[in-house]
Amino acid sequence: MSSIRSYATFYVGDLYFGIPTSNVVELTKGTEVTPVPLAPYAVSGLINLRGQIVTAIDMRKRLKFTPNPSADSIITVFIRNNGVLFGLSIDKVSDILELEDSKLEPPPSNMPATAYELIIGFHKLAGKLLFILDADKLISGCLAE
Repeated sequence: MSSIRSYATFYVGDLYFGIPTSNVVELTKGTEVTPVPLAPYAVSGLINLRGQIVTAIDMRKRLKFTPNPSADSIITVFIRNNGVLFGLSIDKVSDILELEDSKLEPPPSNMPATAYELIIGFHKLAGKLLFILDADKLISGCLAE
């Protein structure tokens, strides 16, 4: 018997990503980010989320993509990882999907190394692939830069 897991899905560039809904706290649009001098490359700054200071991670930078030309339309997905809140700046929100764990396949070897290291695996969907992010690697690798 296979277990089913829920994923919040979103786009960064043309890639379709998912993160377990158990990690997701909320989504916001137009969040103000305060830059931090000498921060790691992918850290775009800090966000004040109702009095809690949250590290903002630019997913385009984390994946070594070109910057988003329309920074006004950036959406932030707030996730909790090991008890700490982080904000992921993404391009576009999609759906909540429930998928069987048994259908998760290992990451494809031809994927760019910057994305490959962050992926647990992928699900084949109608006309596209959903890449499942590893929140631990996403955060730890970003802060170690």
